[in-house]
Amino acid sequence: MIDTVFSFFKAPIHNKVPAGVCSVRSLHAYITGDAHLRKLTAEVRSVAGDRTEYRRRKVALLPYVTPAGVFSYCKESCVLVPSGLFVVDIDHLASPAEAAAWRDRLADDPLLRPDLAFVSPSGTGVKLFLSYRLASDDVLAEAFGRAMRAAWDYLELTYGLQPDQANKDLCRACLLAHDADARIRQPEGQQG
Repeated sequence: MIDTVFSFFKAPIHNKVPAGVCSVRSLHAYITGDAHLRKLTAEVRSVAGDRTEYRRRKVALLPYVTPAGVFSYCKESCVLVPSGLFVVDIDHLASPAEAAAWRDRLADDPLLRPDLAFVSPSGTGVKLFLSYRLASDDVLAEAFGRAMRAAWDYLELTYGLQPDQANKDLCRACLLAHDADARIRQPEGQQG
């Protein structure tokens, strides 16, 4: 699913009109290599000790995506094409080193098989882009919800992790952050 597309939005978070679309592959390249995103991420993380200022900068400066699909406007009723992806956030880990370790461990999980795994804007969390199947007779919101709940349950039962359950809506914004070591799932039979 690394070529699946979804909407990309420029900051601030109040901007609800997408700037364009991107794929998991192009997003991985952006997260790992864009100098401007690296600068913005450093600026946001520099105030991590001040919760109010951190939140203000995070939503004012960082671009975001809607992994669940392509939207004409960031609103659930405005989905144009579902991507078959959802995001899982694992927040409030003890340190950036722990976040990086969880990113790598979860990226290698043979059941989750995330398409993308990266350290979140705080530096102490992980974001996973997971795929799910959408049958032709499925209701999008129901299939999305079932897949998300299954992933949450798996992470809790297998690893004792508590994913952020605020990410349950289809158009949920996923704020981006620079992560030079972000992990992308390689197609079967390829090393990377």
